[in-house]
Amino acid sequence: GLALQCQPARKSVDMTKQLNPDEHYIRELADEVVNTRQRFLGGSLIHDTDGIWTKSVYGECDGFSFGTETDELYRVPDEEKKEKALIVYASQNGTTGGTTKTFAKHLCKSLGGDTYCDLRNMSGIMAKDLAMYKRVYIVCNTSGLGRPPCDGEVFYSHVQLEAMRCQENLEDLAIGDGDEEKPLAGTSVAIAVWVDSSSPDYAKFGLGLTEELVSLGASTALKTITVDENISKSEQKQTFKEWENTIIEMEKASGTRRRTSKTIATSAA
Repeated sequence: GLALQCQPARKSVDMTKQLNPDEHYIRELADEVVNTRQRFLGGSLIHDTDGIWTKSVYGECDGFSFGTETDELYRVPDEEKKEKALIVYASQNGTTGGTTKTFAKHLCKSLGGDTYCDLRNMSGIMAKDLAMYKRVYIVCNTSGLGRPPCDGEVFYSHVQLEAMRCQENLEDLAIGDGDEEKPLAGTSVAIAVWVDSSSPDYAKFGLGLTEELVSLGASTALKTITVDENISKSEQKQTFKEWENTIIEMEKASGTRRRTSKTIATSAA
């Protein structure tokens, strides 16, 4: 319904005569959501084309923000980041609802299970959680016109707000090389997104999430890939397997470097 609100404004023509009953009902619900959120946010809101609603935390308006002071996103020194990899999945109700979780679990198992990685649902984390890890792998799908899935809506909104905050405070963050002081500096990400290629802007969420995380200082371990849900299950599995195999090799190389560093440190001691 929010996606429909992104369409050109309705003219004086009675649109109810041009819409089928279901679409008309969805539009009415969308209007109700818009009005409710405007009252809740005090009218000072931002609505982007993804249907994500945020409010500026700057200026004199009474703020609506995500979390509290304890949820503040800040730069975590590399030596304090977890050696485990973080695997995040996000699902949408429907045919791909369980697919992303299944593949995320498979990736976790391939990397050695709980001993070597943490598996989390995107609905239960914030950007600050990513900052605690050196390596983050995200497996998710899109909703509708390239929007985030249900599990990822709050997370994506939070990341967008943090990216805005980081940009506004860039001069304050810039101690030496600004990129090194961004909150997600030292964290690398790789994202695989299930999409419906028949929809316009089908890859928008995956690519947008990548851009936002990079703007917060994260590096990309791999190019974001899309897996078309319209192809066969075996082809989807093969596409993911190629991405997964690359990650496995990177993890092996990373483990070798960590063991070498520990050996050198022990010898030096």
